[in-house]
Amino acid sequence: MKTKRKQAHQGRRPRAPRTPAPCARVGDGMGDGADERVGDRTLRVAVDLALVFSLIFTLAIAAGGCGSEAERPFGVALHLHGSMSEGKASMRAHAEGARALGPGVDVLWWTDHDWRIAAHTYVETFDFEEGLTESERVPAPYREWQWDGRAPLPDWSPPGDPSAPPPPSSLETVEKSWRLVASPALLPGERVIEVSEDEARNGTRSLHLVAQGARPGLQQIALGFDATRRRHIASLASGVRLRLSVLPGALVGAARIVVRVGLSQATPLGGVRLDYVLSEPSAAGRSGSRVDGSKEIVRDEATGRQVEIVTLPVLAEPGAWNDWVLEISEDAEAAGVGGGDNALVSLTLIVEVRGSARAEAYFDSLVIERDRVGDALFAEARRMARALGDDELVHHVGQEISYAAHLNAYGAAVPLSDVAGHPHGYTPGEAVAFVHDHGGLVSLNHFFGVMFDERIAESPRAEPYFKAALARLVANRAYGVDLLEVGYRARGFGLPGYLALWDGLARAGIRLVGVGVSDSHDADVGWAEGPNNFISWIYAGSSAQADLLAGLKAGRVYFGDPTRFGGRLDIRAEGGGRMGDVLVREPGPLALTFHAEGLKPGQSVRLIRDGEPLGRFEVDGSSWSHRARLEVAAPTFVRFEILEGEEVVAVSNPLYVDLASRALSGALPGAGGASGAGGN
Repeated sequence: MKTKRKQAHQGRRPRAPRTPAPCARVGDGMGDGADERVGDRTLRVAVDLALVFSLIFTLAIAAGGCGSEAERPFGVALHLHGSMSEGKASMRAHAEGARALGPGVDVLWWTDHDWRIAAHTYVETFDFEEGLTESERVPAPYREWQWDGRAPLPDWSPPGDPSAPPPPSSLETVEKSWRLVASPALLPGERVIEVSEDEARNGTRSLHLVAQGARPGLQQIALGFDATRRRHIASLASGVRLRLSVLPGALVGAARIVVRVGLSQATPLGGVRLDYVLSEPSAAGRSGSRVDGSKEIVRDEATGRQVEIVTLPVLAEPGAWNDWVLEISEDAEAAGVGGGDNALVSLTLIVEVRGSARAEAYFDSLVIERDRVGDALFAEARRMARALGDDELVHHVGQEISYAAHLNAYGAAVPLSDVAGHPHGYTPGEAVAFVHDHGGLVSLNHFFGVMFDERIAESPRAEPYFKAALARLVANRAYGVDLLEVGYRARGFGLPGYLALWDGLARAGIRLVGVGVSDSHDADVGWAEGPNNFISWIYAGSSAQADLLAGLKAGRVYFGDPTRFGGRLDIRAEGGGRMGDVLVREPGPLALTFHAEGLKPGQSVRLIRDGEPLGRFEVDGSSWSHRARLEVAAPTFVRFEILEGEEVVAVSNPLYVDLASRALSGALPGAGGASGAGGN
């Protein structure tokens, strides 16, 4: 059964080594010649201050001078879900999607959901005593939508003692059920789908399926299992086994009983499944024992995808209850289809016949067992990431704290969140404190929700809705996060809305580092395809977590679509200071240089000041530099965007300027990062 898998990077063209960009200084001959005074709006300009400001200024430019040989931009996918979340993606499939783009993506930063790694409120059993649908009560999450752009703040609070029993109103119902799934239809003939009291392994009822073929070809009855928020999905790295009791009745002719387990994507367009098949009941052999199986690759006619099918025969005694133990994780490892880098994504019970064959079976007492969850599984995720990495593609592991509010935690020293101590999830403030206490950075995720519905932006209520959401976020000082997910083409108001939100926060003195992400749970999309496929380029000395975190904290980041932009963006201030910094200066003129390279034909540049367009420039060639002298009389910020037509394909972080008089008076906003570009 074991097969040797090719390394994911074989056949891919090698990465060209990157060298630091040339330094774009005012007056160095780059760009269009003379300085240009841009606009009549105020930008906060800096002059060197005395000793009282020496520390602030040192922190602001501590990342080094222009063109530092010690740093370069690393392309990082910052919000990515693999086989420990609820989707069908795997680490290896996403890695293949990243590599297919060619040089440009250097780091995959995994942020699978914390509560899913801990199997918090996950379903484990089904016994058919309540029919095809059962329910159980679990701690309700704080209403996550109350902390994003969709609704007011929470109207209830967690109990004072996290270990105290939650009040009844804080419980929710988890529904788990079996539903008929699409399959070759049975023509008129005998067909039974019922919960029967005729047989039961435990209790008094079981699922009874009968299929009597009535035409040539394949005919099936297939029931798929599901649960609220997909709580049945289990990472194979957790050591998954299924226990299922089966009583085979008649299997006449070309008839089979199949327990089908759908696994994660092996490649962006390829699936994997394990088919446990009983086709010849026999009193010989032990119930549930497995013999060597077979493996084949077929094309799914409905989706056009390739599916790798591992068929594993099982034995059973006819007319009696057989207690099968299906070692899903072990079998996936033995079959060479990814092992622990998989999830039990789908589970289907099938009775199948061809021609006039007949199949009958009873099913009862399903149990999904996991040997390793929580901290142990989180440690395994980091081990798997290290094993998958190579010189071309580095893997880091964070987490999405997400049972309630959705915030990403980045940092090697940040442990898995304490879901046992927070059964209703973390509030944003609690999550931020937890991550900061462990030296990490926190991002506020998809503020306008997770749906890909852009109709909200077309609503006549869009403007007051947006203003109210921004006001709530300002009132809460963005909960103290460090990063804001900005680079989404879809979701809520789309990219224009996220840019407006980011700029609105900055005008209110809340300076968050903007990042672009895909939040992809599916390796089909998020790379060459979208709508959301942004990555972030972080200036850093290496791809190590500590260096990337330092670049993030300093705001040394730009983001965009890696299929349409792969160059560099930066902003430099005459006398010191660059993109991400907060310059503390006296009022007066400020000379800036905006620099971009790696531009494609037809792309242009738009300068943004305090959220408003400052000018648009056509580009002749792949490199562009522009020197501007701006008047500064009040706090302000500048950034720029790369456009393709009217569509934004890359965005710089801002360079901020504040006034020395505000710093002396104590009015300078608090800074979360060493450069002053962090959260508040």
